[in-house]
Amino acid sequence: MFKMKTVIIYYVILTIVFLSGRSYIMNMYKMSEGPVPQEAFQRLFSWVSFSSYFFIVPLMIIGLLAVIRFFRRKGLSLFLSSLLGILYLLFAATIGYVLMFIFILLFYGFAP
Repeated sequence: MFKMKTVIIYYVILTIVFLSGRSYIMNMYKMSEGPVPQEAFQRLFSWVSFSSYFFIVPLMIIGLLAVIRFFRRKGLSLFLSSLLGILYLLFAATIGYVLMFIFILLFYGFAP
C-alpha cells in the first residue's frame, strides 16, 4: 500500500511540474497568439520529450517488478523466467516507444 501511495504522489508532483513548465513556455512565447518563433516550438518539444521519460520509464520499471514478483510466486524455472522476462522487456520497450509518441502528440501536437 505504501508503494502505491508513493507512486501516486510521484505522478501528481510530476504532473504539476510538467504542466507548469508547459504553461510557462506557452505563456513566455505567447504561443496562443499570432506568429510564434521557431525557438518556441523547439523549446516546447524539448520539454515535452524530456518529461515523457519521467512518465513512461517508471511505468516500465513497475511493470518489470510486477512480472518478476509474479514469476517468483508461480515457481517457474530459471530458464522460463528469464525467457519471459526478456519477452516482457521487448514488449515494454515497444509499448514505451508508442507511448512516447502518444505523449508528445497529446502535449506538443502538430507543430512546424
